[in-house]
Amino acid sequence: MSEWLMRIGFAGLLALYAALVIQGLRAQRLGSFRLHIDPFIVLLQYRPVLDRMQPLLQRQRLCLALLHGGICHRETLIGWAAETLGISYILLLLSGLLAMMAGNPALLAMGFFISSCLPVLRTKELSSKVNKRRQTIVMELPELLSRLLLMVNAGDNVMRALSRCVEQKQGDGNPLYVELNAAIEGLKRGEHLSTALEEMGRRCAVPEVKLFATTLLINARRGGEAFVPALRELTRQMWDKRKAIARTLGEQASSRLAFPLAIVFLLIMVLVGAPTMLMM
Repeated sequence: MSEWLMRIGFAGLLALYAALVIQGLRAQRLGSFRLHIDPFIVLLQYRPVLDRMQPLLQRQRLCLALLHGGICHRETLIGWAAETLGISYILLLLSGLLAMMAGNPALLAMGFFISSCLPVLRTKELSSKVNKRRQTIVMELPELLSRLLLMVNAGDNVMRALSRCVEQKQGDGNPLYVELNAAIEGLKRGEHLSTALEEMGRRCAVPEVKLFATTLLINARRGGEAFVPALRELTRQMWDKRKAIARTLGEQASSRLAFPLAIVFLLIMVLVGAPTMLMM
């Protein structure tokens, strides 16, 4: 009986996927068709499904917004959700196929469990990317401040010094320089300084960058006499934060090594103790 239920369930899953593929091919206009994404985009674009999914995707929306300049478009969120749902669904189909070939319904149950855990793992991956982006910005910020302080003390204009710092790191890919370059381009287009800096702080979503933007506004409003001491103090604080992050990363690396070392220790104990046990 359980085998018949397994076959009926697998047939239903396969029929639903086939229907989604057909709808996806009809909606597809340009570009290649992605079997693990495009059929599920069609499903998520169905309004009742999307309305039910949106409350569950608030955390993912926030992470995607932080990774894409402070804005998460509807298409970006649907694309991420469709990819996650598609991988889980195809994994469930493969486990169902293996369960039918082996005649073991437990494989289908195991596939269902793994498919249910996959969205959680992908959400955790998004959070890890956000944390890594923040750490990258905070780790690079003191070096930027040190170069900026050196150029300002040498007599350079603040904005010209910032432009030179960005040019030196052109193509580096660091999000701090990407957002700083966007702010400088906005100034060239005629945006107000406060607007460009506030936008940069919002896109970075890092308190340290907002503090840096505030320091730049101090220079614009009060002049260079107040700017250099504030920049020097901010540079000292950022180097302290960088040391704290480096210390945390070192502790995390040490904790990750603890489990493999324990396994190696147990293997050595078995290799050393096994001959003694066999001789008894």
